[in-house]
Amino acid sequence: MKQFLKLLLALVLCAGIVASTGWYLLSNWSQVQGPLPEELVLEFKPGTKLKELAVHLQNQSAIDDADMFVMWVRAQRNYNSFQAGTYKIEPRSSPSTIISKLVKGESFEPVVLTYTIPEGFTAKQVMERLAAQGVGHIVANLNLINDKKFLQSLNIPGPRLEGFIFPATYSYTVIPTAHQAVKNMVDTFWQKLPKDYEQAVKTKGLTLYQAITFASLIELETKHDEEKSLISEVIWSRLKDGVPLAIDAAVIYGIADYNGDIKTKHLKDPENPYNTRIHKGLPPTPIGAPGTKAIEAVLTPSSLKYYFYVLKPGDTRHYFSKSLKEHNENVKKYVEWARKINRR
Repeated sequence: MKQFLKLLLALVLCAGIVASTGWYLLSNWSQVQGPLPEELVLEFKPGTKLKELAVHLQNQSAIDDADMFVMWVRAQRNYNSFQAGTYKIEPRSSPSTIISKLVKGESFEPVVLTYTIPEGFTAKQVMERLAAQGVGHIVANLNLINDKKFLQSLNIPGPRLEGFIFPATYSYTVIPTAHQAVKNMVDTFWQKLPKDYEQAVKTKGLTLYQAITFASLIELETKHDEEKSLISEVIWSRLKDGVPLAIDAAVIYGIADYNGDIKTKHLKDPENPYNTRIHKGLPPTPIGAPGTKAIEAVLTPSSLKYYFYVLKPGDTRHYFSKSLKEHNENVKKYVEWARKINRR
């Protein structure tokens, strides 16, 4: 029956006869969901013949009948409007939907690169990740961190790229250069920076660069959003009192050959400008990539009179305390736990 229908339709269309029944049957067929079980990427190249396209679509299960497809396209006389390109065909798309995409040129470029920059990543780690993904060379990438001319072009108000790379997932349809990738990440930072943030931190006595440095300390000190305002309060209190911040994440950032083991000599090293055990105030630059929550926390410290914090045993969260006595008790708990772990 279907073969007879196709023969009849072909005769009707070829003869140029206005056959409302034939048109109706073809039109109805074109609107029915197709058999495509999963997403299909279709490469439609210039010069492709209609029959060739129809057969390919049938072979890929995008349509159930190549001859019907050819007749419907010829009936509409729109094949010359089909635009070459790469198309994403969704599952169960009707022939009409597929034709509409090709006529409108709703093509897409497949993603060839996706990478993620986590919160807290240092610029060095970012550059290593880019090189590992085939973006730039590690030596040239690392040089970008302190490239003054490049930093100026990105409006970074400091001597290093650190802190101005926004942690997020980035996708590309064409492999970028390292310059392009970094520019995209920094542009995203500026886009995500809270409205009027620079003016807001200025009222707190900070420059934007200092505020981002502050935010990076918060980011590196806790993974938990609910703790960020608490860390912020401790840092603000210590800055106000002019005492060392004692943030080991900053100390570690300044250790060139750090291997995962922070030693007493590191904590007592005055040559390390990031040694916040010794040097008062904020470190000279950010120490990693702060996320939005950490950036916001600079302006939203808690008001619980916390002045100290230390990791809870076996946890990534912290004990917060108001007095040195309470803090020492919490430190003792952590030290005892650490000793037990080391004995195992």
